[in-house]
Amino acid sequence: MTDQSEGQEPESPNSVTHVSGGVNANADRMDIGGDVVGRDKITQTIIHEAPRFVSTPGSAPRPPSLVIGREDDLQQLKARLSKAHQFSPQVLTAIRGWPGIGKTTIAAMLAHDPEVATAFPDGVLWVSLGPKPDLFSELAAWGRALGNNELLRAKTLEEASAQLAAMLRNKRRLLIIDDVWEAEHAMPFKVGGQGCATLITTRENKVAQALAPTANDIYRLPVLTDDKALDLLQALAPSVVLDYPAASRELVHELEGLPLALQVAGHLLHVEASYGFNVSDLIKELHEGTALLEAQAPADRTDLANETTPTVAVLLQRSTDRLEVVARECYAYLGVFAPKPATFDLEAMKAVWAVDDPKPIARTLVDRGLLEFVPERGRYQMHALLVAHAKSLLPED
Repeated sequence: MTDQSEGQEPESPNSVTHVSGGVNANADRMDIGGDVVGRDKITQTIIHEAPRFVSTPGSAPRPPSLVIGREDDLQQLKARLSKAHQFSPQVLTAIRGWPGIGKTTIAAMLAHDPEVATAFPDGVLWVSLGPKPDLFSELAAWGRALGNNELLRAKTLEEASAQLAAMLRNKRRLLIIDDVWEAEHAMPFKVGGQGCATLITTRENKVAQALAPTANDIYRLPVLTDDKALDLLQALAPSVVLDYPAASRELVHELEGLPLALQVAGHLLHVEASYGFNVSDLIKELHEGTALLEAQAPADRTDLANETTPTVAVLLQRSTDRLEVVARECYAYLGVFAPKPATFDLEAMKAVWAVDDPKPIARTLVDRGLLEFVPERGRYQMHALLVAHAKSLLPED
């Protein structure tokens, strides 16, 4: 979506192509916020062509070329954002979930969605913060997007933020604050007027809780179901899924529906199969998780600043590097649990960690998005890929 305040035309809905898997045009279909989605399982793939737009300061990144299984999430998030369409008090939604679950992906899809463009005719402002953001520079980028080149001259963050708020008072914009690691980092960007909506993505539970007005304003992005995960793997490595259907289904179940893990696995399997090699051994390695950790992340996770493509382990390590030494060691020892899935209670953690009270460390790991409490089970859960990462941190002895 482009910024109309700069005299550019809004993105044409025709710049997005929806592929319905060959279903007849008269087949049973439903419209979800402009995305025509078939109810049949094979229509769960949505392929977006790269939008025709020029990146400008504060603009959203290009949406990914392949997204599968997120139709319901898009529908629900757009319903939340639509509340701002009636000029109600500013809507804020915080998307949280496991590292690699696709929070930034779904935010980018929303930013370029034609229906969202209609609801917010003044455009989208986007910022990706990360662990150590330059807040002044990012605020200045928003200022430039709004036609103000003077924000860097502001004496304080509060002053710069107040200037942005004044410019957005009567606007209809969607503000997306992506990859928030500290709640205070996001505060200067909560500047939308009454007709704006704010969307935040974070992997950290404590950040979502600190920024969302109520618990209902937190949207927990779920993992993909096994069926949708298999659809994704098939789109990435079609010959492998065709030749090894049972092993492929078992693999997606083992990877627990995490898009990052599935994308990396699909790429590795496709490359191996393209050489004419038997992929049985690779499938077994992917079950263990080690091959995933050592593989390069997808292209959209490239570190443009350093011109490098990090491994999956490096992406996950951004979270564990922030832990205190004791918490990091305790996290590593959770790697002893089998990831099918890895679930455990406080007593188990107490025994493994050899501590009198496991609650403070468990609280830290939950806050950091490395552990999750499942109320229905009364137990804590750790994603298989994070278990593999924890194992990699264990000392040799």
